[in-house]
Amino acid sequence: HELTAPPPERRSHDDGLARCTASASRTHLPLSMMPTSPAAASLEEVVFVSGGYALLPPAQHYRPVFVPLMVSACAVILGVEFYENGLDARPNKVTKDCYYRLPFQGSIFCAADLSTNPLIGPSNDVLLRMGAKENKAILDGQFWRLVTPLFLHAGIVHCILNMVVLLQLGMRLEEAYGATRVAIVYFISGIWGVIMSAVLAPHSISVGASGAIFGLMGASLGEVVQNWRLYERPCAAMGQLGFGAALQLLLGTMPLVDNFAHFFGFCMGLIAALGLLITPLASRATRSGSWPMAAKCLRHLLQVVAASLTYLLFIAGLLALYGNWDAYKLCPECARIACLPFPWGCDQSSPGACWWDCSLCSGGGVSAQVFWTGSQRNGSVVMRCPTLSNQDGGFENVTVQHLNVENVDDTSLVGLCKGHCPDAFG
Repeated sequence: HELTAPPPERRSHDDGLARCTASASRTHLPLSMMPTSPAAASLEEVVFVSGGYALLPPAQHYRPVFVPLMVSACAVILGVEFYENGLDARPNKVTKDCYYRLPFQGSIFCAADLSTNPLIGPSNDVLLRMGAKENKAILDGQFWRLVTPLFLHAGIVHCILNMVVLLQLGMRLEEAYGATRVAIVYFISGIWGVIMSAVLAPHSISVGASGAIFGLMGASLGEVVQNWRLYERPCAAMGQLGFGAALQLLLGTMPLVDNFAHFFGFCMGLIAALGLLITPLASRATRSGSWPMAAKCLRHLLQVVAASLTYLLFIAGLLALYGNWDAYKLCPECARIACLPFPWGCDQSSPGACWWDCSLCSGGGVSAQVFWTGSQRNGSVVMRCPTLSNQDGGFENVTVQHLNVENVDDTSLVGLCKGHCPDAFG
């Protein structure tokens, strides 16, 4: 059968807001406002889905190139990580750093044991060699470490989870807006997330494309804002996307997750989308004069503000990083973005009160040297304590004397850190 659309109705300036409270029912809509099923091949093949809020199909359907390329690149680089992890391995000697092995044509591809890397991946040393985010190296001139973490992953589990989300979000955006725009959003979100992680978590080492992927999540929200009038139920779209993003960010407050990269990548993606992700239908409607002047001005204003804000945020982030700004003095509550002890409100300095704690000792890379003269029962420990400040790479040396150092291990070292490092609990 053939569907025909009635003549466009004259709409008030508040029609977008009115659609937030309108009930979803099967009705005839002007062609310029009618959503389609995913299988619609052209603007004439329109089927209204009750309760749906799908965006109109773009005037041009792009073939996804960037997202498949990124997925392939990350998969290949993960294989290189396993190869690098096995370079120094001896054929007949199993170690913690090279525990799970796969011999192949004279080489050994291997992963560390689960106690070293529970994500089934290489050792930390390999990730550092290949370009993980490390403040000291970045400040020493290895600026490429602001980009390389987007291609590295801590293991098979980490990579699969990220790539599944990238395919779900990225393919739809790239089909609608093309590879160039999606690539710009992806990289500026990811790099901005790495910069802010380096500023606010100078003691941690991190890898992964999560910041860039959260940028695409934020871009999906920004897309709804910029193309508000083309959605049948824009508030429903905002609510569903916002709830999903909030849940993911809340899960990121668990320890050992770089939620700074997630949060700031999400924010940058939202801002970038306001300047870049405008559908051809929206642009055509604006040029043809079918939209009110206020809507046109607001759209262009958002683009100018988004471009200016993106530039200023990058400059501020780089100044904070290379200028050794004390970010925690400027934003004392920013630590809550990265980790929240649970149950909320528990006293994390009290043993057993929280399911997990957010001390810098647990996830900050504390290390130590042990010294003694004569007997190990009267030794000293020089700890390299992680700090909230970005000074000295985010670490401070603290010496604890007159200790029995016979059984000092990783667990006891974390306990010493919590008891003696000044910024252990923020």
